[in-house]
Amino acid sequence: MDKEIVIKGAGSSKQFVANDYWLDNYIEPFISFGSLLAMYYANTYHRRSIRIKAAILSQIEETNLDQFIEGGTTAKDLLYSFLINMEIHGNAFLEKTQNNKLYLLPTQEARVDTEGNFFQVSFGRVQRLEALHMRYYSPSSRWYGEPDYLATLLQIQTTQKADKYNDSFFNNGAKPDFAIVFENSEPTSEQMEAFKTFFGENYKGYDNAHKSIVLAAKSEMGEKDAKIRLEELSKIEDISFEKLKSVNRDEIISAHGVPPRLVGVMNSGQLGGGQELIGQLHAFNELEIKPKIELTEQFFKTNGYKLKLKPLDVTNFKDDADVITGLVDRNIISITEARDILGWQKNLGS
Repeated sequence: MDKEIVIKGAGSSKQFVANDYWLDNYIEPFISFGSLLAMYYANTYHRRSIRIKAAILSQIEETNLDQFIEGGTTAKDLLYSFLINMEIHGNAFLEKTQNNKLYLLPTQEARVDTEGNFFQVSFGRVQRLEALHMRYYSPSSRWYGEPDYLATLLQIQTTQKADKYNDSFFNNGAKPDFAIVFENSEPTSEQMEAFKTFFGENYKGYDNAHKSIVLAAKSEMGEKDAKIRLEELSKIEDISFEKLKSVNRDEIISAHGVPPRLVGVMNSGQLGGGQELIGQLHAFNELEIKPKIELTEQFFKTNGYKLKLKPLDVTNFKDDADVITGLVDRNIISITEARDILGWQKNLGS
């Protein structure tokens, strides 16, 4: 089918379809794909959970996808990028060309209409094309899916705001907000200008930390002694941020269903060998991975492609070190990540 170019009109009318809405020639999803992509870069544990799930789900045992791929891309490369999009957005798309070649269509650029047509929306241009669409079920949409972590968007954003607060704190010299209080006197215009100049040019930024300002107070004859003091307006304890980020981290990881050890979260009592990770991985495999393997295989089979994925077998592992070795062998995690999970980084000096 020839690609049909549709230029976006200036006057866009919106008509609601369930929780999605019409925008020009296609349906806009109820949750912004662009926002979900931004969330991918906003939190370390969120990003790592997505990449681990995509890596586990793209372990190919048998496929004919290589026959439909060009440009040096392998079936594993295409499937991994497809599943990264799937885990970020709850939706993933493959463009299908006239000669039956497959290309990844970035989810943030993909849209559908009620007739089953697909569009690529990029740089203000809407381009109709033939595509394949896989999605996780969403009760909020008839046309699009939703990701696992949708209920934790607030936690991701709150953690990001806490990081930005700390960044701003250090950019302002790592000093709390405070007021300059005059007692028994009023600041002169020269003093006000001096304060503005000092705090604006010499006090902001961590490079300017520990600089001092001399405050001079002067009282008229017969008046009480004039005083100037700095009064702190607010103070947020570091421990409150630590607890906030820790709680948010655990909720984000829980939403993904990923074993905490796989994303570098452990308690001091969990270091070393044992069966702790094997138990977590077994539950993760049964509840998260196997259903998604079935969904992915069925999606490609329905569209005429052969794909059989390798299940994650944890029954033969004797201890956690065996699990980690197996994950490294399958290129699911790196050697550096493996050392981190097993708590060896400090001993290795890395």
